[in-house]
Amino acid sequence: MGGRKRVVLVVEDDQPIGEMLRDVINDEKGYLAVHVRRPSDAVRAAHTVHPDLMLLDIGLPEMSGFELYDKMQRDPTVPDVPVIFETAIAEENVREFRRRGIHDVLQKPFELADLLRRVHDLAPVASNGSP
Repeated sequence: MGGRKRVVLVVEDDQPIGEMLRDVINDEKGYLAVHVRRPSDAVRAAHTVHPDLMLLDIGLPEMSGFELYDKMQRDPTVPDVPVIFETAIAEENVREFRRRGIHDVLQKPFELADLLRRVHDLAPVASNGSP
């Protein structure tokens, strides 16, 4: 098998949802998804797995997805990767999304096909198997 898989870091505190998202992404050829539940684990994972894309829930324990995003943006040791935000209350967060220049938001519940389309768009796998 040629080339490195695209790594997607799934940050979702709801275990069944996070596992389902991880499994759906892992079923896609050329992708490897890693699921973590807590923001502190997400920061450690970003240093370890070097994600090509993050799927980030807004409602997290310890700190919000916005706070985690801001923390990772300020950390020069964390790779700068595209982020897809997921939230059940997108309308209430519109100002926070705009303030940060965030455009890629999935409102729960969302279609898995829409998620996968965005994953493919933001972290494409080269047709010859190389990144």
